[in-house]
Amino acid sequence: MLVAHGDGPGPLDAYRSASPSATPWPGRDPANTQWQVDLAVSCGKPGAFSGLERRDFLVRGLKILHALRQADRLLPNQDRTDWFESALKELDAKAPQ
Repeated sequence: MLVAHGDGPGPLDAYRSASPSATPWPGRDPANTQWQVDLAVSCGKPGAFSGLERRDFLVRGLKILHALRQADRLLPNQDRTDWFESALKELDAKAPQ
């Protein structure tokens, strides 16, 4: 909607300000498993970010999921660690050496 109103960089700025990087680490409510899973999933969605920024988000999401799994708070249907690991490998393979 912001793009339609002539605000080119506005949507990305709005997304970044609402993104997990704007949230104190490890989150506002570390005891809330669903919130932590939602935060991890949102870390996997910043497709518009550059390689390094995207990598930072993927690592952050993976760390959240690993911590939840280690604490036995991650349900099998919430465990997306394989997806995050695969996305990181793919991103690293594309990175200039």
